[in-house]
Amino acid sequence: MSNTADRKNLVLAAAFATAGVAVLVVLFAFQSEPEPLWVWTLFAGSFVALEFSSVEVNDRLFVSSSIMVAFTAAVVFGRDSAALAVALMAAIAVLHPDDLRQRRWRQPAVNFGQLVISAAVGVAVFLPFLPEGSVTRGDLPLLAAGAALSAAVYDWVNFRLVRFIVRRLYPERTLRSWSKMLPNHVALAVLGGFGGLLGAAYVLVGPIILPLIVVTFLIGHTGFASYSRLREAHEDTIRGFVKAVEALDPYTRGHTERVAHFVRLTAERLAFDPEALERMRWASLIHDVGKVAVPAELLHKPGPLTDDEYHTMVRHMRVVEEVLGRVDFLRPMVGIATAHHALLDGQGKDVPIEGRILAAADAFDAMTSTRSYRAAVTQVTAFEQLRRRSDVYGIDVVEALIASIEATGEVYGSPDEESAAEVERLVRERAIRA
Repeated sequence: MSNTADRKNLVLAAAFATAGVAVLVVLFAFQSEPEPLWVWTLFAGSFVALEFSSVEVNDRLFVSSSIMVAFTAAVVFGRDSAALAVALMAAIAVLHPDDLRQRRWRQPAVNFGQLVISAAVGVAVFLPFLPEGSVTRGDLPLLAAGAALSAAVYDWVNFRLVRFIVRRLYPERTLRSWSKMLPNHVALAVLGGFGGLLGAAYVLVGPIILPLIVVTFLIGHTGFASYSRLREAHEDTIRGFVKAVEALDPYTRGHTERVAHFVRLTAERLAFDPEALERMRWASLIHDVGKVAVPAELLHKPGPLTDDEYHTMVRHMRVVEEVLGRVDFLRPMVGIATAHHALLDGQGKDVPIEGRILAAADAFDAMTSTRSYRAAVTQVTAFEQLRRRSDVYGIDVVEALIASIEATGEVYGSPDEESAAEVERLVRERAIRA
């Protein structure tokens, strides 16, 4: 890590830690300490346990059901102590055992500020919904609605802070855009509402209901854990298909990764939303999965395919795509891959933009990659070829692909025409000797 980046991260950690301390100081000045202490300790332990058990619901984005504990505690400790009680719980949840083992302090410092600020803001919004006196049955609807609304604010502030921190601390990482987050946001708001009701139940019934409350906390965690396992199963399935193709055709690995890269750049340039970007990424990675059914003599042919051979290969690939398209979670990605193959095969009419992006990226990588039977062209030549076929891919797609690659400063293909010609000569000589 460079000294400049190191200083920036140090400043960020110090700023968030200072902000977290400042929030706690203000809360200590205006709020009472939560009592009884043993009840706060129980809730704090539940909050910490759930935070430490958070699950990955998207690329490096972890979520827990601790928000339910927060709003349960907020009702239990009332207006005078709610914000301080929850902020203190958040403050002690920052030091993960992994941080101790790896002797990290910057990440816990940043997490400290992030969690304390999010908790304080979320519960502060909830304070007007808390009754000034004792909770009654008539307060339940307002508490549930207020807790759900405040949990949404808590989640929104936390999510925005996490996005800011991740982009600042890890600029060198290729973080995939977070998608399909609406269900998670809704789930957190619902958990917050349940938390408000659980807190009211404690106030109305007493400590005897604590075991039931703790069980409910665990059930909330189970929901996120199940979603995370399902997501992992889906991704493992797709990765399995990719590895199967790579084993059959070594060229596919680098090709697939590059195509996925070009597709992402183009889709981002065209302002695709995060969910569409993720769908495009997976479609790129599995766009050659049909090769598992292609005869080996075609797949490994040293020279270019004849028209009949090419149509035979496409026919075999479509059989696999049709089978995979029957799987619900694969259907959108397989549909994009099928549309891209139809376009390249000259049969695509009114192909959606996703298929055109994948086809253009695939064609660009094919042109700028050296194969056993031909040399790579220069990047300039590849751009010219794409523009000549803009009626096929769409002028918007072609220009977005070209502009996004140029913006990165990356160069693909042969460095110049002379090098391309020399490589072409060597390739032909090797083919003749073979």
